[in-house]
Amino acid sequence: MASKLKPITIKMPAEMVEQIKVIAGKRGETLSETVRYLINRGLEERIYEQNTELLQRVVRREVEAALRSYVIFPSLDNTEKTLRVVDRVFDRRVSLSRAPRAAVGKAGRRQ
Repeated sequence: MASKLKPITIKMPAEMVEQIKVIAGKRGETLSETVRYLINRGLEERIYEQNTELLQRVVRREVEAALRSYVIFPSLDNTEKTLRVVDRVFDRRVSLSRAPRAAVGKAGRRQ
């Protein structure tokens, strides 16, 4: 791996160098190895955050599409309005499927 490394010079505040030395001591690494490790972690975290945002958008879009496919009127994009329409239609269907009160006997069964 040493042959693939390119030397660079960077300037850091003294406090940062001391923090890196402490981390290097705890990890049992050289200062250069620790700097590479910390830079790599920072890059991975940044890439992870960017990918997380992308994944959130994709998942949200797919979930919304799946939910729309179950709505009676899929052209309605306003979720609140759609739910109210679905609730009204459901209530109508339930009331249509109930037996008239006169047809229900004292035992609660249809005659």
